[in-house]
Amino acid sequence: MPLTELLVAACETYADRVAVVHEDTEYTYAQLDAASARIAAVLAERGVAPGASVGVLAGRGWWRCAAVLGVWRTGAAVVALDPGLPADRLDRIIDAADVRLTLTDAPPSVDLAPEVITLGVETPGVTKERAADRSGPVAYVVATSGSTGTPKCVAVAPVVLEGLAGWHLDGWERGEVPRTLHAASVGFDVGFQELAAAWAAGAPLVVVDDITRRDPFLLAAVLERYAIARAFLPVTSLHALAVAVPVTGHRLPALREVVVAGERLVVNDEVRALFTGLDATLVNQYGPSETHVVTEYRLPRDPARWPAHPPLGGSVAGAGLLRLRDGVLGPFAEGEEAELVVTGRCLATGYLGDERLTGERFPELPYVDGGTRRGYLTGDLVRLEDGLLHFVGRIDDQLKVRGYRVEPGEVEAVLSRVPGVRRVAVVGLGRDRTTALQAYVVPAGEDGAPDVGALRTACAAALPDYMVPARFVLVPELPLTANGKLARRELPDAVGAGGSGG
Repeated sequence: MPLTELLVAACETYADRVAVVHEDTEYTYAQLDAASARIAAVLAERGVAPGASVGVLAGRGWWRCAAVLGVWRTGAAVVALDPGLPADRLDRIIDAADVRLTLTDAPPSVDLAPEVITLGVETPGVTKERAADRSGPVAYVVATSGSTGTPKCVAVAPVVLEGLAGWHLDGWERGEVPRTLHAASVGFDVGFQELAAAWAAGAPLVVVDDITRRDPFLLAAVLERYAIARAFLPVTSLHALAVAVPVTGHRLPALREVVVAGERLVVNDEVRALFTGLDATLVNQYGPSETHVVTEYRLPRDPARWPAHPPLGGSVAGAGLLRLRDGVLGPFAEGEEAELVVTGRCLATGYLGDERLTGERFPELPYVDGGTRRGYLTGDLVRLEDGLLHFVGRIDDQLKVRGYRVEPGEVEAVLSRVPGVRRVAVVGLGRDRTTALQAYVVPAGEDGAPDVGALRTACAAALPDYMVPARFVLVPELPLTANGKLARRELPDAVGAGGSGG
């Protein structure tokens, strides 16, 4: 069933159930239906049609939930715009995604290029005549880091969320509908998975603010108070929660499933202890923004047996997990190690406004049966062991920071524009590749060394906070390999420098 039809049908089927909980207020599916229909009617009056891109500038909350569904009901794509991003980056995302209209619930604090509509949500009913619900080619657009200094806007088709919603629905075996936490960052594709998975099941979506999601002690209290059954969390949040729960004394009797993604899962003693006291399953998921979730591994019931680095697992929702050998796609053989190539309905349509990069990363490749398949080249090196995929590393310089994918080149491009900078290199440092960024800067001259404060300010003005280096190091030159490439491991204090993934 098409995504819009699926979610509108859920609103009708579960009309009296709670769809969203925000700031202690419960909103039913009937209210979600009415509010989203009103927003869709306003957009339709403005000429929004299938194939358009509509910016949604808002933090998580009841209004944004209704706005996302409202945009989908017009057949347009939701372009996720985080109000916390610098104005320059918002403008670059808007330009790359060809956004002609931006929807918000409060006047923005910055001037944005396209038309901006400030629209409230009236929950009791629809004040405008309903527009016909329509389907479109793209459900949402998220921006990822680009090596050229410009964000890459990944366009994801509705069929991807349809597949994930159905897969979650079929896989839930715990009886009552899974009351789901809505804590993913705006602009992170997991947030759309939270919406689709909860609403397809007629489950409540419990929204938490940024302060709560970043504070494990507050998060533990929310999980207990609202009887959360399913939570999608970054690995770093899981680690912090595992430390906080024993300290606070909170009990989480309703929790049944914790899904982690975004970076490589590391299981430590605190995580094992947390799940020893829970009737919950820890689930390791993997998938780039260009495919969303494509693998899953559900850890066994005995946490004492959990390895430090669990496998990525097997295929999700029919995703093809293949490798290239001699230029031909095929399945992995046991013990084989290669770059993971993903195929199937899970693939994004590509990068908006960049046909060259789309062609490079989503090529049509020959398959072992003599046909061809469109694939996404992940850049992740994996190995098949005992029928399960395991993450090995990156084949390029891409990094993962707090679950976000970062191209060092984008940070380097910003720093290179700062007066007094001749050359710059950005690397990731950290244990187990839980990465923090560090920038090495070569001054343009002895008397013109850039101020560290100016470097940090330049990054903060153009990049999201997770892309601002934690440390800036001034060096006379950057070490090079014999073929002229950056010798990352020869940088001062650069032990462990490199990419991360998984």
